[in-house]
Amino acid sequence: MSEAVAIVAGSFVLVTATAFVAVHYHRELMRRRRLRELDYRQYWWDWGSARR
Repeated sequence: MSEAVAIVAGSFVLVTATAFVAVHYHRELMRRRRLRELDYRQYWWDWGSARR
């Protein structure tokens, strides 16, 4: 009986960890995409006229 409980609990932990890894990977991917959209270098030359 205790072996069955250990197998179920271990399986639950592995499935939960896999889900956390997938969510972390997805969030990191979204963060990289958003940072790429915020690339300031394309506006670098316009900043000089904005200061005046």
